Amino acid sequence: MSVWFWVTLWAVLVIATVVGAILLGRWLWRTFRALMAELERAEDRHGPAMIRLDAALNAAPGQPPAPRRPSMFADDLTTHYARLTALREARAARRAARRLRHERTWERWTRFND
Repeated sequence: MSVWFWVTLWAVLVIATVVGAILLGRWLWRTFRALMAELERAEDRHGPAMIRLDAALNAAPGQPPAPRRPSMFADDLTTHYARLTALREARAARRAARRLRHERTWERWTRFND
C-alpha cells in the first residue's frame, strides 16, 4: 500500500474525530442551556414560596425548639430499662403473632396437600 493511502486514512479519521467532537460539544452546550432555563423557571415558580417559608421560620425565634427524645445517658437507668423492656415485650408479641400466623398457614397447607 502506498503512503497516500495511509495519509488519506489518517486525515479522514482526524476530520471525523473533530466533527464528532464539535457535534458533541454543541449537544452538550444546548443541554446545559436547557437545564439552566429550567432551573430559572423552577426558581421563578418556587422562589416566592421559599421566601414565605424563610420568613415564617425566622418570624418566631422565641419559640422553643421541638422537644427531643431524651438520650439514654440523660435519664437514670431505670427509665432506660423500662423503655427497653417495653420494646422487647412488643417485639416478643409481634414474633408470637407472626409464629401463630405461620403455623395456621402450614396447617392449612398440610390439610390441602393430604
